Amino acid sequence: MKIRVNQLIEGSILADDVLSATNKTLILKNTVVTNHIIDVLNAFLINEVEIQDEQVNGQEVKAEGEAKIHIDRKEMGVKIEQSFYKQYISAVNSYKQLYIGWQSGSQMDISKVRHIILPLIEELLTNNLEETFKLYHYCNKEDYLFHHSVSVALLSAFLAKKLGYKQGDINQISITGLLCDSGMAKVDVSITAKNITLTEKEYRGIKQHPIYSYQLLKNVMSIKEGVKIGVLQHHERIDGSGYPLGVKGAQLHPYSKIVALADTYQAMVSVRPYRSKQSPFKVLEQIIQDDFGRFDLSIVTELKKGLLKFSSGTKVRLSNGLSAEIVFIDEQYPTRPMIKILGKDEIISLKNRTELFIEEII
Repeated sequence: MKIRVNQLIEGSILADDVLSATNKTLILKNTVVTNHIIDVLNAFLINEVEIQDEQVNGQEVKAEGEAKIHIDRKEMGVKIEQSFYKQYISAVNSYKQLYIGWQSGSQMDISKVRHIILPLIEELLTNNLEETFKLYHYCNKEDYLFHHSVSVALLSAFLAKKLGYKQGDINQISITGLLCDSGMAKVDVSITAKNITLTEKEYRGIKQHPIYSYQLLKNVMSIKEGVKIGVLQHHERIDGSGYPLGVKGAQLHPYSKIVALADTYQAMVSVRPYRSKQSPFKVLEQIIQDDFGRFDLSIVTELKKGLLKFSSGTKVRLSNGLSAEIVFIDEQYPTRPMIKILGKDEIISLKNRTELFIEEII
C-alpha cells in the first residue's frame, strides 16, 4: 500500500524500488525502513512510498535494510549530503524566497543572486556536466517558475562554456538566465497562477515580463549591461518574430541569444501546470524543424552536441511504453538514433519508424 513518508515507521518494508527525480534507484525493494532511510527519503524530497502490509522487527533484518541503502549509495557514486540534486533544490528554494520578496516590492540584491547560482554553476561545470540534460526530471508543477529559472541558468552556463566564453562571461550569462523571468513577479498573480489557456489580454500581460525584469535590474551597477539587455531580449528572435520589441539579427545581444534557446528548451521539456514533461529528443527535433531561423544556429548546434554526447548507452522510454538503450547516433538524424529494446535482441532505427519517438530519458 502507498503511504506518505511522514507517516512511515521503523520496521515497514518497501514494496517497490524508490527512484530519485532522475529515475535512478535510490533504495531497493524489500529494504526495511529505519530512521536513516526516512532521512534519505526526506533529503531527496520523496513524498510517498509503497510498503508491504507486513512489518518486521529485529536487529538482523534492519541491518539488511541498511546494507541495501549503503550499496545503492555506492553505486550512485555520490554522497547524499553533497549531491548535486540537493544543491539544486536548495538553489530553487532560495530563488523562490527572492521572488516572493520582489512580489512584495523588494529591490534586486545581486549579491544574493550570485550566492544562489554561482556555486551551483561551478559544481555543474566541474563535476556534473551530465546533469545538464536531466534537469527537467527535477521540475514540479507547483514550483515550475523557480525550477525553470535555475534550470535556464544552468543550461545557459553549459552552452556558454561550449561556445568558448571565459568564466567571467559564463557567470554573467548564467545570472541572465536566472533572472530573465524575474519580472514575472510584477505580473498579476491571477495570470501567473492560471493553469488553463490564457486570454489574449492575459497573454499580453505575460509578454510584458521581460520589461519588468529589465526594470528590476536597470539600476544595479555591479552587473554587466549585457545581463540587463539579455533579460530584456530573451524572448526576441533572430527573424524578428519575438517580443517585446521585435528586434532581430545583429540587434540581439550575444547573452540574449544563448538564454533565449535555453529558456525555450527548458520550457518545452519540463512539466507545466497544464501538461506533462516532454522528451529532450522530441523537443530538439521541434526546435531544429519548427523553429529553424529563430535561434542562432551555432547555439542550437552546441545544444544538439551536448545532448547527444551524453546519450550513447543512455536508457530511454519510447512513446509505445517500451524501454530501450541508445546504441548508435547518426549525426544526420540526431533525434532518431538506433536503439536496442531492453530484454530483447531487437534493434530499431528510429529514423525508419516515424510513428515512434523517445518519450523520456530514464
